[in-house]
Amino acid sequence: MTDRFITDPTVVEIYEIDQSKTFEQQFSKVSLENILFNIVAFAIWVFEKLLTQHQKEIDDTIASSRIHTQKWYREKALAFMFGKQLNDSDVYDTSDMTEQEIVEAKIIANAAPVKMQGYLRMKVVKSLGDELGPLSTTELTAFESYMNYVTDAGTYVIPTSNQADDLKLHLDVYYDPMILAQDGSRLDGTSETPTLDVINSYLKSLRFNGAFVETKLMDEIQSVHGVTMVKIVGAWSKYGSYDYESTINPNAGKINEVRIADAGYMKLDQDNTTINYIAFSDYD
Repeated sequence: MTDRFITDPTVVEIYEIDQSKTFEQQFSKVSLENILFNIVAFAIWVFEKLLTQHQKEIDDTIASSRIHTQKWYREKALAFMFGKQLNDSDVYDTSDMTEQEIVEAKIIANAAPVKMQGYLRMKVVKSLGDELGPLSTTELTAFESYMNYVTDAGTYVIPTSNQADDLKLHLDVYYDPMILAQDGSRLDGTSETPTLDVINSYLKSLRFNGAFVETKLMDEIQSVHGVTMVKIVGAWSKYGSYDYESTINPNAGKINEVRIADAGYMKLDQDNTTINYIAFSDYD
């Protein structure tokens, strides 16, 4: 505004403006002109803030009045606070809670809504240190009551929280004998189980309720220093009453490249996993 002011021909003539100087160089901070510009600028800033707030209120009203998406259901699940009561607006009043108390009350570490026939299944887990684990019976009951209270009328939510699906692998790992030993450990002593370490790391890196992909696991294993090739002879998963040999459930039994864990996450069954280490190096 001040730049436009000092370049206006009428203003230049009346005030005898020096075109080589700025507004601040020709008008003091306490001048009437400077005060007026500050008042106008502040008024415009306040008006813009009011417009922004009004737009947010409109967006919130629209969002609350339309059918909710799966993303909304997931966010609602993550907002659950164990042992706390909702207010009339279906949200928690945290005004008298510390940040630590809020963190401790929000027990849902991850959630994934899945559309089923006639209801919405909500897979949930909590944090157990560095691992994920199922909610207790009491926690799951409270969470189910909460979800069916906050969701749309006519939508029935059934939450599930289970132990991780078990993953069994049969691998042929070809290794460089100058770097790895016959048992797969590093000769320099930095790791006794580099292959197992990268498998576990891959499983932990999967998005909750994301897909386990054999090819991606193979790529991860081949990135291990000293591994020259890897062949996945077979991969299987199981959960609940289904075993590794199951053929009637698409989420259990032998894996054909891709598998989504029924619980939403997997862990390696090391006792039943077979890794054959085969010396092979190609320096050509």
